[in-house]
Amino acid sequence: MQSINYKSFIINYWPCFLVVLAFFGFISKALYNYPMGVMSLIGLYITLSNPKILINDNTLKIFLVIFLCIWLPQVISLINAVNIEHSLKTVIPYLRFLFVGIFFLVFISKDKEKIDFIVKSVFFLIIFWTVDASIQFFYKKDIFGFPWEAGHITGIFYPRNTISHICAILSSFLFLYIYNNINYKKTMLLSLVPLFFIILISGRRAAWVMLALTSFSFLIYGFIFCENKRFFLKIVSTAIVFISIVFGTVISSHQPLKTRIIATQGLFSNNYESFNVATAYRLPIWETAYVIFKKNAVFGIGPRGFRHAYENYAKPDDIFVKSNVPPTQPHLLLLEIMCETGLVGLMGYFFALFFLFKFVFQQKTKKHLLPYFIPVVVALFPLNAHMAFYGSIWASMIWLLTSLCFAKAKNMV
Repeated sequence: MQSINYKSFIINYWPCFLVVLAFFGFISKALYNYPMGVMSLIGLYITLSNPKILINDNTLKIFLVIFLCIWLPQVISLINAVNIEHSLKTVIPYLRFLFVGIFFLVFISKDKEKIDFIVKSVFFLIIFWTVDASIQFFYKKDIFGFPWEAGHITGIFYPRNTISHICAILSSFLFLYIYNNINYKKTMLLSLVPLFFIILISGRRAAWVMLALTSFSFLIYGFIFCENKRFFLKIVSTAIVFISIVFGTVISSHQPLKTRIIATQGLFSNNYESFNVATAYRLPIWETAYVIFKKNAVFGIGPRGFRHAYENYAKPDDIFVKSNVPPTQPHLLLLEIMCETGLVGLMGYFFALFFLFKFVFQQKTKKHLLPYFIPVVVALFPLNAHMAFYGSIWASMIWLLTSLCFAKAKNMV
């Protein structure tokens, strides 16, 4: 009997396993590509088998429009690409995200249990990642033996220092799982401790911003939609106490973090050097990106062309030109769109946001959709200053989150 149930579970939930594997795959530079590749091939097969799905499915039509708002400007920008080979290697594979979305809308949206399974799995992934990274911090090695090097928290993401970014953008699902189960297991609040600890101790300010945006958005969501507001405020107060203790302890005892926080205060100064230090020396990068945009305002220089054009537009005394290590991207989402796909890309970005917001807020059951919408908006936040918008890693994350949001929306129809 157990064997039959096990087989039934595998047969019913294999699409979910692919999605969870994709999220897990962000521990490495390319591992997520394999499950996403499988999903995109299945989505492509579905499309070729039934092309009418693109126009007959109302949810998919909106998804397609949003996708085209982001993808078509990349195609158009090829006419002015500074490195056509690199741009083509971005534009052509980018199509896979459309078919990943189709996969979600065909398989994941079928029943609520599949979406709940993904949320629960991501919840446990975040706990596993952050507890493992906490062990690395305190014992100088994580459970897999990965060392804590140069003060960088990596955990299982070793040697890449991206654990804080990935956990921050996925934190909405941890909050959602706690929100849905807190009545039964109040100890689940403890899962917030390693999450906030690792993101804080990482010193990655972009991750701080994403976690702050997600937390604030979820607090507003919870207060508006929670039926028992007194209970919700009590839980939030308890969580704030836990997090405050973590913050106070870490900041007072960890000198590198204290130095990082002091440097961050330069964001509120009128001093160029202080502001530059606070942004991790990104002001010259942003200035050069804006120059590139002004010189190539309409079409930009092509996706992923920034590194190839940087030296030609930077000031002669630019620190990155002198070191012969040009930045790979502008480290500001809006500037990346402006300089690589120009005004065409900028219009596409804002149209994509418009259609996305319109779609979500037209849903009658948006109460259940908003927790899936929050990470999409945070991932698309125009002032994100970490991974490249057109780069494989962040683009994959954006479209996984968007696909899951649309699958949830279709499930509620």
